[in-house]
Amino acid sequence: MKKIFVLILFIGCITISCKNKKHEIIITPDYAKNHLQKSHLFGNIKEIHTTSCYQYDSTLMTLSSVTQYYSPDGFLLKVITHDENGELVSTQHIFYHKNAKENYWIISDAGGKTTDSCHYEYDMNGFIAKEKRWSADSLLLSITYKTDGAGSVIELKRNNNAFTLTQTITYNAHGLASKIEEYEPSGKLFKYITIEYDNYGDEVNRRVYRGNGYMLEYTYTQYNEKGHLLKVIYENNMHQFRETYTYSDHDTQGNWLTEKRENANQSIYIRKREIIYY
Repeated sequence: MKKIFVLILFIGCITISCKNKKHEIIITPDYAKNHLQKSHLFGNIKEIHTTSCYQYDSTLMTLSSVTQYYSPDGFLLKVITHDENGELVSTQHIFYHKNAKENYWIISDAGGKTTDSCHYEYDMNGFIAKEKRWSADSLLLSITYKTDGAGSVIELKRNNNAFTLTQTITYNAHGLASKIEEYEPSGKLFKYITIEYDNYGDEVNRRVYRGNGYMLEYTYTQYNEKGHLLKVIYENNMHQFRETYTYSDHDTQGNWLTEKRENANQSIYIRKREIIYY
């Protein structure tokens, strides 16, 4: 009888342990996120069709529409943009190596001519090392990256052929960016950004400061108990500007289908999304 009691107790402990693991909060570090996770999107998304509109009285006037295509593992493959009349504006194709590392992307106009492109280089560990952005045949910008042992970018230098700007990134214990510092070519701190997260790893507070500590911008993000986006409040202290974004009509996966953006000038912009899943 004693042996049976011990066995039952052991099975009970395993069961409790398994239940606890089901409710365990798993936070994915920035370096390991795919494009869907970086955009706070849920589910196995295949396509997102977004229409941007301006609301005048009770009438919605279309401004543009964008369709994004994703791979089954959550990486962006193609972006097609149309204007207010439904005419094709541009098409972006993103290409990857076999290990899912981004190789290069190209943007072409309505006639199929390449207008912009970007190429990526990686170090011996497979971590991002360099990025070069082109406009037609002209090199616009080159970015050199420095990463830590996990692959998180801790420093990047942007060179536009005239000067170089340096940016450093600090991460919290979960591998999420918590502070970003931007330096002038002289090495003087120009601006820094602090980012705070909730217990689920979702960004809730973002503050932008001048190098002297004066706060320029503040962004507050609100979610419901399931982590679905509800509201974003953006304030620009320098220009005394405030915008409020509200999100509604969430689908069964928790992704919003309607975004409403309002500002002090009573301008109202609306984005409608149609999401197709695999």
